Amino acid sequence: MKKTVVLLVSTLMLGVSASAMADSNRWNNDHKDRYDQRYDRYDHRHDHREQPRWSNGDRGNHYGQRINFKRGERLPSEFRSNRYMVSNYRYHRLYQPPRGYNWMQVQGKYVLVDSKYRIFRVA
Repeated sequence: MKKTVVLLVSTLMLGVSASAMADSNRWNNDHKDRYDQRYDRYDHRHDHREQPRWSNGDRGNHYGQRINFKRGERLPSEFRSNRYMVSNYRYHRLYQPPRGYNWMQVQGKYVLVDSKYRIFRVA
């Protein structure tokens, strides 16, 4: 009788431990899935977040959009004032502009434009 009780108790203990192991295994799988999903967002981030203000990620765009000047295009209207006109072109190591043309200094570049503000040369 003593052997039967020991066998019954050991079987019961084995069943409880097996169910506890199965339950813990399920928790580990769920935890692993949550862990993987948490780091999946770094693969393709399409949430259109902006750079933090303290970051240098957008350095160079603080003062507006940078413009690429090309020959034949017109100078944008915000740069068509005398403020951007270069009067002392030799000081800036530029050649004398032809009649009807002017040198303009825009965003750190020198642009030769005609009277209708069409770009002739970018230096």
